[in-house]
Amino acid sequence: MTMANSERGPDGLRSVERTAAVLQALTQTPSGASLTELSRATGIPTSTLHRMLGVLRGVALVRETADGRYALAAGTVTLARSYLDGLDLRQEALKVMRPLAELTGETCHLGVLALVHVVYIEKVDSPSPVRMYSRVGQTNPALTTAIGRAILAHSPGHLVDEVVEANARLVGEPVARADVEALLAAVRADGFARDLQENEVGISCVAAPVFDHTGHVVAGVSISAPATRFDATAAGRLGPQVRAAADEISQQLGWDPADLDRAPAGTGDFPVRPRGATDPTPARPPVPR
Repeated sequence: MTMANSERGPDGLRSVERTAAVLQALTQTPSGASLTELSRATGIPTSTLHRMLGVLRGVALVRETADGRYALAAGTVTLARSYLDGLDLRQEALKVMRPLAELTGETCHLGVLALVHVVYIEKVDSPSPVRMYSRVGQTNPALTTAIGRAILAHSPGHLVDEVVEANARLVGEPVARADVEALLAAVRADGFARDLQENEVGISCVAAPVFDHTGHVVAGVSISAPATRFDATAAGRLGPQVRAAADEISQQLGWDPADLDRAPAGTGDFPVRPRGATDPTPARPPVPR
């Protein structure tokens, strides 16, 4: 039976979900994981898991290490590179990110939403010798990062629900949907999002959404700085700069700024950030990790 035929129907979809779970689990253990550890992490029986790993080894997505552990193989690099190379977004964003990093003196990131996480797909380092550590491909929880909040503030309501539910499973602690709504409303009112050491102690960020030609949010761009350089006035100073940079990237992707004036405000309508909003900024309740 071919793979295409075997993946039809509910059982086939379950196999795809399990395969994705295995690959995701392996991303958390770069040095490899044992069969028992993978079974514990994914909930897949060891007998089934062993057969799956055999198939994944055959297509070079998984390899077996010298000590009998399983790790990601070279085929995943090919897939990742193809994905990243196909993103014109990265090349367009870099034209704006480089001068933004130079202007602000801080590290600039471009990130996309991957359900509960934000994945950094591009980065321009701060020219300062004291900077934050990060790398392309790194992930962070969407709800506690400025980029994640900037994206979610302009995402459909059902997607926000999925992220909130997935985050609760990830951290083992529920987050009140009303608190998330209030936080995202503040992001829309300001035009940019904040993360004041909520994701990582010692690091603060501001971020703004990037839209494509259809007006849908596709990414977020941020400025990140050590908290020692991020005083009480930094967000108000850097926020408009990162928002202007995000708007410039969006326009390079074919986005029309006039859409902001035509769209009604509210989660799920995009774009929804009102141009020149003067309403008081809503309170920003803390979002639990």
